[in-house]
Amino acid sequence: MRAPDGPSTLRDLVEGLARHGERPALVHVRDGTGEALSYAEIGARALALAGALAARGVTPGDTVLLFGPNGHDWVVVRLALGALGAIAAALDDLTTDEELKVLVPDSGARLAFCAAAHAPRLAAVDAGLTLVTLDPAEGLPRWTDWEAGAKAELPPIRPEDAMMLVTTSGTTGRPKSFLLTHANVLHNVRALASQGIVTREDRALLPLPLHHVYPLTVGILAPFTLGTPVVLPESVTGPHLVAALKEARCTVMIAVPRLYAALLNGLMGRVAQQPWLKRRIFRALFGLSLVLRRRFGVRVGRRLFGSIHRSLAPDLWLMASGGAAFEAELIWPLEALGWQVLSGWGLAETASILTNNHKDKARIGTEGWPLPGVELRVAEPDERGAGELQCRGPSVFVGYRNNPEANEIAFTPDGWFRTGDLGFIDADRYVHIVGRVKEMIVLGGGKNVFPEELEKHYGADPAIKEIAVLDRQGALVALVVPDEPAIAASGSPRIDDAVRVALGTAAQRVPSHQRLAGYAITREPLPRTRLGKIQRFRLSALYDAAKAGRTASAATMTDEERALLAEPTARAMWELLTARFPGKLVAPSQSPQLDLGVDSLGWVEITLEAESRLGLGFSEDDWGEIGTVRDILDLAVKRAAEGAPARPPEPPDLSWLEPPSGAHAVAAWVLAAANRLLCAALFRLRVTGREHLPDGAVIVAVNHLSDIDPAIMAAALPKPALARIRWSGERSRLFVSRIGRFLARAARIFPVDERQPATTLAYAREALGRGDCLVWFPESWRSPDGAIQRFLPGVGELVRATGAPVVPARIVGTFEAMPRTARVPKPHPVRVTFGPPIPAATLTDGAANAQEIAGRIREAVAALPD
Repeated sequence: MRAPDGPSTLRDLVEGLARHGERPALVHVRDGTGEALSYAEIGARALALAGALAARGVTPGDTVLLFGPNGHDWVVVRLALGALGAIAAALDDLTTDEELKVLVPDSGARLAFCAAAHAPRLAAVDAGLTLVTLDPAEGLPRWTDWEAGAKAELPPIRPEDAMMLVTTSGTTGRPKSFLLTHANVLHNVRALASQGIVTREDRALLPLPLHHVYPLTVGILAPFTLGTPVVLPESVTGPHLVAALKEARCTVMIAVPRLYAALLNGLMGRVAQQPWLKRRIFRALFGLSLVLRRRFGVRVGRRLFGSIHRSLAPDLWLMASGGAAFEAELIWPLEALGWQVLSGWGLAETASILTNNHKDKARIGTEGWPLPGVELRVAEPDERGAGELQCRGPSVFVGYRNNPEANEIAFTPDGWFRTGDLGFIDADRYVHIVGRVKEMIVLGGGKNVFPEELEKHYGADPAIKEIAVLDRQGALVALVVPDEPAIAASGSPRIDDAVRVALGTAAQRVPSHQRLAGYAITREPLPRTRLGKIQRFRLSALYDAAKAGRTASAATMTDEERALLAEPTARAMWELLTARFPGKLVAPSQSPQLDLGVDSLGWVEITLEAESRLGLGFSEDDWGEIGTVRDILDLAVKRAAEGAPARPPEPPDLSWLEPPSGAHAVAAWVLAAANRLLCAALFRLRVTGREHLPDGAVIVAVNHLSDIDPAIMAAALPKPALARIRWSGERSRLFVSRIGRFLARAARIFPVDERQPATTLAYAREALGRGDCLVWFPESWRSPDGAIQRFLPGVGELVRATGAPVVPARIVGTFEAMPRTARVPKPHPVRVTFGPPIPAATLTDGAANAQEIAGRIREAVAALPD
């Protein structure tokens, strides 16, 4: 089946633009206002420049560089080069000087159209290049100057002639260049234009860099064939996208999955900020719309969420996507909100499109059908029918330039192109992509792992903003970018623990060979191509750097940061911090939490040291405002200017430590009796070592597996100890309601906030001073995998401050009864073991700090029977 009729060369397409007359062809929205070029004008100017180039001796087959940002000028010059028959070598506007040193000589170009800012950079690489600018520049001709010059007749060109030079390193880091012909590109343009998805009455927003094959083919040439206006935003930031969508009344958006993900996250973030009632109503309507769309194919999202559409894009109905895999889990919410989402699949080597979903026959989770004339086959399919997808057809390139080794790998002996994508074709001809051959990780035991699948699984937790999975010596590890605002909103002051628990929880739902053996945290975004794919060849070095604390941002210091360190107070604070972390790289741009391991208790220690040595007053509350080391320096300068004394921590409300009386006492007795019966019946609780609990003040340090651990411990303690028990409870979870506070008093629970460790320790010291039995979960977090986690230094500080003995205790079985992902417990045997008490002197002897004491307590708990 051949593609529909239409232009056979780019010259045919450009000459045909005149038939659309004064209709807007290209609208560039800047400062909220759209500047339009008509089809007649853009076609005439492109042909005029082509004729002028011909008069200057540029011939079909000559390579010409095009290096600049999206805009009217870029598009006119690009169309002119195609109309002449020259080979356009378009460079990314963000190309670095090092990359130019490779790309410019490789192109063989002697002429370059470039942004004025790029001209000196090109001249530094090749002084012999003739430079013509896209925007005004002193001392250099602009393309409009050449357009106005003498013209020559355009020589003939053929569909099989080369139209563009493409250089791609993709995600592997090994650059290869190849040519696409007019026939390659125009085959896809004609096929897309004939499908009727977009019409000349639509208006298409194109927020992608035009040097890529995908936005050029799908976003410029296909709409221009139809007479559809194309809208270029000022940038891809949220405000500029919304401004372009509204100003140009765009009905279609042509983008990549990461852009749609950012759009969806922004919308959901706005919803999360609404009052409680509005959030509940939205969730109910969203759930209804999703069910109707998924199960019955009914679209009601535009009606239900009209206010969202009016505020974002009143006329937008279609979100078209390519360039990277578009996961169904992202498409369905967009569909539920009222947009239609159509995705496709292809590679730059196939002029960007091999398959796509059609308007009325889209199947979410697939990449649609092959274009007319495209043949696909699955090589060496596995038991589910998946194997490498291979193709041939009019849009497939002929091979890489000057690279016979790459061509031998890229093509089969019978001439099929190996796409490198793994997938299968179902009975209805829909194509499913499951991974990349080159990105597949083969583990030591021979197991195959696709990193993208695991990244989707591990990255689903709100604590994780980005994640990349890679192979390190036969084991899986991950480079993680945490979502710091989401973690802070959850009430956690410890980013590392939030990430560790998120990964550990996710690991319980995958086979053992897909579990991570390690991870490194970085604050820097993962390296990606301009279309959003992870550049995996860079991950190994970034992982090592993150593990060692050597981030790119920490490696250099800005002039502004150096000036700050010249201020005496900032310098003194800087010296205090660098002395506190000997052997570690300390930089103003670093995160105290992620890069230096400072938690809220560590912040208390820093503030005490700053007060005693520098006379500066900080508070626990300041910790919530600290994001970088520079923030600490700025705060030090501010406090010194204020001359304010240290603000003491909030004094504890000691009424929470009074024994329950009246209704609270009755409730305490009822709760204790009911809890013992329930634990015996549901969990067949067995307890050993009760005799180890001494009279008087004692800290019971116990591992934390589940939300039911406090109930288990209450049932496990002997009655005399239960009568003087004290617990700590997170203020944000238990103390927000009247019934919660009532139960807390009955159960002898005092409120704590992990962001105020000094206040928490003050409560605990007072309770021990009264001779109480304090049950303490030093991990704070429930274990994500059943293993004992790191004990936080708070328990060590408590032992050091009070001299109370510690009874180690270990719970076994509650993780299986109710892991952190479960909402209700299930019957399962549970055992609690109490160890002999450990004197405080034994724990503190020779210990350098509170963390070392906490580590000794953890060892004692881990030594108990499991």
